[in-house]
Order: sequence, then C-alpha cells, then structure tokens
Amino acid sequence: MQNVTAQQTTEQAEAMEAGGVEVLAAGLADPSAAVRDAALTALRRLGTAARPALAAVLPLLGNRREETSARWVLEAMGPSVVPELLAVRAGGPGRLRRHALHALAHLGGCAGLTDRDRAALERLVRIKLLDDPVPDELWDHQWIAVPGDTYEAAFEALGLCDRIPATLAMGLSGRMHDEASVTLPDGTLRVAERVFVTPEIGGWRLFFGRALLNSPDNGSLERVADACGQAHYHYRDEYEDCHHWAVAERGRGVVRSYQTYREPAFTGEPLAWEEPQTDDPLWEPGRYEPNASLECDAHAVAGRLSVDPEEIDEDTPMTGHGWFALTAPGVGHGAFAGVLTI
Repeated sequence: MQNVTAQQTTEQAEAMEAGGVEVLAAGLADPSAAVRDAALTALRRLGTAARPALAAVLPLLGNRREETSARWVLEAMGPSVVPELLAVRAGGPGRLRRHALHALAHLGGCAGLTDRDRAALERLVRIKLLDDPVPDELWDHQWIAVPGDTYEAAFEALGLCDRIPATLAMGLSGRMHDEASVTLPDGTLRVAERVFVTPEIGGWRLFFGRALLNSPDNGSLERVADACGQAHYHYRDEYEDCHHWAVAERGRGVVRSYQTYREPAFTGEPLAWEEPQTDDPLWEPGRYEPNASLECDAHAVAGRLSVDPEEIDEDTPMTGHGWFALTAPGVGHGAFAGVLTI
C-alpha cells in the first residue's frame, strides 16, 4: 500500500508542477494531506526555482507531519534563502518569524542573527531538550567515552571551545557537515570541526566527531584520560571491516588496544573481562598473538566498557543534555552548512 501511495503522490506532484510555483504554493495550504505531500515533493524537485514558495513552506515547519519534508524543500532551495529568512526575522510578518528562526537553524544560517534572535534560538533548543527523543538515525563511526562525573575536563583536554546546548537530533544530523571555515579580519583562513557530546548515558558521556579520529595514536586519548580518569576510544569503518578500540587510564596512557590489520593487532595485556582466545571453537595453538583475545568488535567492546551507541533507545536512561563544541575559536556555529534537525 505504501508503494501505491508513494506512486500516487509522485503522479500528483508531476501534475501540480505543470501549474507552476504559484499552484504548488497554494497546494501547501490544502486541507488534504495528500495534496500537501504532492506539492512538497514537486517543490523539492524544483530546487532553487521553488524560492517564490518560501513563505508558504515556512508554516509547515511547525507541523509534525510535514516538518521533515518542508526542511528538505528549504535545503533544496539552497543557502540563498538565508537573507530572506533573516528579513522575516527582522520585519515580519509576525506569524512567520518563529518558523523563519527554525529554518535558519536548520540551514546553518545563524551567523547573521541578532543577539536577541540568538537568545531566542537557545531558548528553543532548551525547550526541545526537555523532551529529547532518540532519533532513528545512524550514529557516527568514531567516539570517545568518558565518565559522566568528570566529562567537563575533556573539553579542555581536546582543545574544544564555544560549546552550546544541543539535542540528540542536532548531534546526529550535524555529523554530515562537521567542518567549517571563515576568513578572519586579517585575511587568515581558520578551519574548525564540530564535536557532539551526548547527555549522560548510563554514567558515561560520548564525544562524537571526525576530529577524534586516531585519538589513541595522536596522544589526545591519553590527555583525556589524564583529565577525566579514564577514556575509551571506539572506531569502525562504514563497511564494518576495520575496527579499532583503546582503553587509556590516568598516568598509565593506553593500557590496551586493538586495531584490525595492525601488526600486532593487540597491544597491552588482556583486560579481566576479555574472552580468551582459547574460547574460540576454531582455536589452534600458535594461531594467535600471545596477548590476543576474541574482543575484535568495537561496538561489542563499547557495550562491555561503557555504552554501545547502537543499543541506545527510548528506554535508555539519560540525564542532562548534549553539547556542540568546536575545535577552534573565531569560527562560530553559524558557519556550518547543512540541515540541523532540532
């Protein structure tokens, strides 16, 4: 039935598209959800040519059913709509101001906001944080886990700055555009990456971002462990082919690690919870490295040590709220492109 409905929506969208942007904009106010869906589908396909329908799209950001589709249309219109959205924030109409703020947050167009609007956006995020559901999206491929009661020290250890409150939805959607650059007044180009920090989950805070890649090898995991008492690194590639995990402790550095294809794959002595190699039904003497175990899966190890992100769901206890932080000052969160789901 879903396939038939999708086909009908596409056919209706094609028919409405022939009437032009004005017909599609009018369709967004139709009482029929099917007509609104068809209009949104057609507008998204038009891309930048759909800009005249901006004012008609904005109210749908407040409609739970069409919110996602409306964001897709705005993204298809492109960043050139940001000045129009800023104009709505400044001069109205009043009924669209709130939706324009939402849209600017989604489009990464917050650099031009006034201080008053920035405060309004922060209030919006804090309201969303009161009910922060787990999005149905994939988590990033690398992260560091630290104890929840000492996580504050990790910001300085990782050189992170300019942190702002962030929902889980913001953190997961922001991973697609986690690098931004600005030209400073002196002409210097400054680049920053964005790191997402989760609420406290099962006593742990998870730091996500490409900026954390290879943390056990560049010394940053040791710095975090010295600051927080302990730190765990986890990585897997998108093909589930290469896994990397490491455990670091204050004053001892990396005490145990594993990395696929590295020789030797394991470093340090096996930890007490690791399954010994002799538990492998195919175990043969001399087949493994002397200090090897069966713990080769980064997510399984995360589940033993702290929290496996893929096991987080609506029943997982969480306290506090998440954060976005940057790896360099002077860039600002408004410089990052792409859509942020709040």
